[in-house]
Amino acid sequence: MVIIIHRGTNQVGGSCIEVYTEQARIIFDVGEELPDKFQPEREKKLLIVDDLFVNSKTTDRKIDGIIISHNHGDHIGLIDSTREDIPLFIGKTSADVHNTICDFTSKGEKIKPYKYLEHEKSFNIKDIEITPFLIDHSAFDSYAFMIESNDKKVLYTGDFRRHGAKGKLTEWFYKNPKTHNANVLLIEGTNLYKENYIAETEIHLGKRAEEFMQQTKGNVFVLQSSANIDRLVEIYKAAKHTKRLFLVDIFTANILAQMPDSIPNTKTFKDVKVFYPYWLTQHLFKEENKNSLANKFAKYKLEKSELKQRTDLCVLVRENMLSDIEKRMNYSESSVIYSKWEGYKTDEKVETFLNFFKKNNCAIESIHTSGHADTNTINDFIKYSKPKKIIPVHTETPEIYVKLFGDIVVEIKDSIEYMV
Repeated sequence: MVIIIHRGTNQVGGSCIEVYTEQARIIFDVGEELPDKFQPEREKKLLIVDDLFVNSKTTDRKIDGIIISHNHGDHIGLIDSTREDIPLFIGKTSADVHNTICDFTSKGEKIKPYKYLEHEKSFNIKDIEITPFLIDHSAFDSYAFMIESNDKKVLYTGDFRRHGAKGKLTEWFYKNPKTHNANVLLIEGTNLYKENYIAETEIHLGKRAEEFMQQTKGNVFVLQSSANIDRLVEIYKAAKHTKRLFLVDIFTANILAQMPDSIPNTKTFKDVKVFYPYWLTQHLFKEENKNSLANKFAKYKLEKSELKQRTDLCVLVRENMLSDIEKRMNYSESSVIYSKWEGYKTDEKVETFLNFFKKNNCAIESIHTSGHADTNTINDFIKYSKPKKIIPVHTETPEIYVKLFGDIVVEIKDSIEYMV
């Protein structure tokens, strides 16, 4: 087996890894680069991979499969540019969430997977066997992989952590005897730049949210991603414990409809209701064949009068809902839970949103934790899995892996072939 990290040896996001043998070529993730937090206007670099994209150079070694670890844009964001004849492999819920996002935005087209990934159900692409393992990450239905061919074994973690709701899945992956003694471990290191970083657990975060809600007389507005299901569940629990009605918009309701019934949703949870943001609703009814996305939740709608009068709501919101909050909801004595990466606060829309509540003397509390592994988790991963070689990916600081684990770490550059 040969590994080529087309992008990711010295940056976070934009992930793209190739594994090939004499018979097969497989691509793991086709991510779009994340915005540069120091140079937001910088143009994104072109990803050049033969036979992968519509405009790529064509060779006599076609790509036999694209495998997506999860549906975050920095791992799936370039999928629309790939050639349609390449079979696509992704988790079913991950694909459903991706397609729901496509329904509501102008970004991207719906995907049609060739096969859905399932936990520990191996499959072959020519002479390569791939075993997906569900892993803990802030994206629901995320996978790590064991890749085997000709008595060689490679592990690819994708994005992972251990401090979320599915932390035991991460432990199972690195404690599983099947995954031990890999020839190469491709492991993310997003948080390694934070020295001795210990991540707050999602459960502890939920308790902080509950305490904050108890101190708020009015409504609580939660600014978070609709697709961060672990976070949403903890916020829902906090709302329930403080006797608040959990309110989501029609976009979030459609996301939740793709989840197992155990996840809070409008159909099976009586204390979850829906509201209709004005501009989003207008957009859906103007677009052909999209009004059903709104209509199917009509019976779970919180009536206009209640939306304006109630002060016992916990509302999941986005920055573009500020007009709805100001004109259609009660924000007197309310508060805001900011549950995103702190770096987003420099964004103009986020700044405008938060400043509105500051001007109205509303408390704002940052309650967030990373979707990526902390140092202790990485140490345990290496300790139990005992890889022969480590290649850091999805990190800006691969040299810290060298500092932590010494000679077994291989620092390579993007697009360089590494023979397993």
